[in-house]
Amino acid sequence: MLMATAAHAEARQAARLLDLWSRLSSRHIALGSSCACGAGGVTLVLDDFELDIYGYLQDSAERCDVEEARAFFAASTATEADARPLLRLLETAAAGHLPPGVGAWALPKLERTLSSFAELHGTESGGM
Repeated sequence: MLMATAAHAEARQAARLLDLWSRLSSRHIALGSSCACGAGGVTLVLDDFELDIYGYLQDSAERCDVEEARAFFAASTATEADARPLLRLLETAAAGHLPPGVGAWALPKLERTLSSFAELHGTESGGM
């Protein structure tokens, strides 16, 4: 029963993070300001950071003590061809289909990362 409760809590956390990422990933951020000549700054969509966030998880997994996480991320490759690995990871976790140990290791890291993005850049609903 305890394992089922933990799995449900993990799936709920993943669903919440999936919702947060879905809202955040479409947000635009400015990386500079306009100058007097009228040239605007660079604008990115937070979605542009998806591969970086997933790469952070892969790099962290290489050095972690959780064998399941190391194996999962070693077998997973985030490339331009798979431009939505973070979305795929969160969808898999929300459906309860991540291998045991992977969600418990990865979701807290994503919670901190996405909460930081939300704090810095907000969401359409005004927060988490």
